[in-house]
Amino acid sequence: MIQIAPNLSVGPQITEDDLSDLAQAGFTDIVCNRPDEEHPEDTPSTQMAVTAEGLGMAFHYHPITPGEPFAEEAEKLARVVARPGAKVFAYCRSGARATNAWLLTQADAGQT
Repeated sequence: MIQIAPNLSVGPQITEDDLSDLAQAGFTDIVCNRPDEEHPEDTPSTQMAVTAEGLGMAFHYHPITPGEPFAEEAEKLARVVARPGAKVFAYCRSGARATNAWLLTQADAGQT
């Protein structure tokens, strides 16, 4: 996990067990940037959402497909991060797409 903004950390694919640790660490929101069909053996986003919500965290499914435009998903991430009191963890396969989505929002805002 890498903290890339005061209230945003990113990382690689997580499991349902990781959600408990994230809740205990004070995260309020989980953003999944990995399409479910990319690696079918991973827990589907719908199941991750149920677990996250059961732990008191909001779950956001904003898949970014490699090689495709992702400005819309980046803007969705920015809106989640901008919520008052939010502490967000975004993940994908390696954390790169989540990071790039954030960097795109910062470049659009003139902050890079």
